Amino acid sequence: MHAGRILGASMATAALVGTSFVVAGPASAASCTAKALETVVIRSTTSTGGTALAQLNKGESASASCTMYYGSSSYEKCGIVSKRWVKVTRSGVTGYVVGTCVTIAES
Repeated sequence: MHAGRILGASMATAALVGTSFVVAGPASAASCTAKALETVVIRSTTSTGGTALAQLNKGESASASCTMYYGSSSYEKCGIVSKRWVKVTRSGVTGYVVGTCVTIAES
């Protein structure tokens, strides 16, 4: 019986590998703005290996979802190790930027 629970937990863990987690913000239809603390690359996925689509230069802003996304692997950017990503849209390009190098404000 105990072995079955361990196997089930192991299978559930294996199913999560390679996925992104989403942490939702408030239930309201609020919109947010992301401001770059440093120049960041807008990528196709929540991974530093994702295709570079555009960039958001230091001090520039882009519309952003108020939801935080978590990739499957850690990165170190702006002096912080994290898995946190922010979905942004700038000049018609939508993608993800590292969450440690932007500030998010409700707009």
